[in-house]
Amino acid sequence: MSAGSIFESEEKRGGNFKIFAIAFIALVVMCGSGFGLYWYSKPAERSYDDVVGDEVRDTTVLMLAQPGFTGESFQEQILGKGRLIKFVWSLKDAYFVYPESDDAEFEAFLNKYFADRAKVDFGTAKGGELKLGGYSLPLSHDAARFFRTPLSNIRIDQKQDLSFPLKDVTYTISLNEMKNLANNSEVYGGRMVARVPDRRDGPQYIFANHGIMVAKPDEPSLKRLTEELLKDVEPTREARIQRLVDFVSNDIQYSYAEALGSRETLKRANETLMTGNGDCSNKTILLASLLEQINEEYILLYCPGHITVAVPQGGFPDDNKLDFNWSHKNWMIAETTLPGFQIGKTPVKESNRLTHINYVQDPKNADVIFDANSYEVLKFL
Repeated sequence: MSAGSIFESEEKRGGNFKIFAIAFIALVVMCGSGFGLYWYSKPAERSYDDVVGDEVRDTTVLMLAQPGFTGESFQEQILGKGRLIKFVWSLKDAYFVYPESDDAEFEAFLNKYFADRAKVDFGTAKGGELKLGGYSLPLSHDAARFFRTPLSNIRIDQKQDLSFPLKDVTYTISLNEMKNLANNSEVYGGRMVARVPDRRDGPQYIFANHGIMVAKPDEPSLKRLTEELLKDVEPTREARIQRLVDFVSNDIQYSYAEALGSRETLKRANETLMTGNGDCSNKTILLASLLEQINEEYILLYCPGHITVAVPQGGFPDDNKLDFNWSHKNWMIAETTLPGFQIGKTPVKESNRLTHINYVQDPKNADVIFDANSYEVLKFL
């Protein structure tokens, strides 16, 4: 083979090597650029506080949108003069109103509660109405400005504590504690609708499972409340239970609106405390939740058109004959809708409404409700 052929072969190999090297360097540069672009554009990792903050914000906004479960004081403590009047879940848009005020005050409100003012859309006034996003409302002193913003643009202080003064005590709850009640992690939970046992040729009846709304032991806000209520009470079982009954029957106003409503309104204990009112359902849920905080045994009694709590008789008298025998034990009714009710003592007109018991439940096992007569376990829808 000639010398020329050797040199020719090495020259070709050298050319291929250069091409390979150039391609390799280009690939490294492209990968490096892509990797750098990825890290530059990658969303920053969110801290635990950021995640909890978003959960608190979302829960608080949803609670603001349901004033029947939170009350006027809740709105004032969270938003000051502002009011959330509608939340469109599908779009995650919140609609607010603000009363007549000077521009400086309103700007301060916007800067406090909204992260980006550019993401706040304002309604227009026409013909005595404010219009925005297909919605309208009358222009008034209390609704002089109408505006909306995405849920993600709302600022809520996750460390805020709320206070609700009642007759004998002030109930306090943090927004984080409220979040844990609202997401049901601090209540027993379970299936919502119980079905009455089928009767031959009869219609099917259903009712709400109240036990699922009862708070578990050691829920912080209710634990603080019970400790405050019991701090000066004689340390006997009967005195402690009676104090909790006194509180629910006297401090929580009976709600005829809930009682006479077209559908059942079930509130968690904190919601009844924040609104300061409740019907028999919600007073019962509250008392049961307070009894949980002192580890006291109790059962829920479902009567025709009514629900109440019963506790083991122990040292309570039985003068009013509002007792019930269940599971080889005598139980005394602790009625919450009659102010001043004394367990075992206070007589009740139409007592058959309390002693005619259809179903029995221990919320610690909230998905089990017994027929009080047949001992049959009810089914759920």
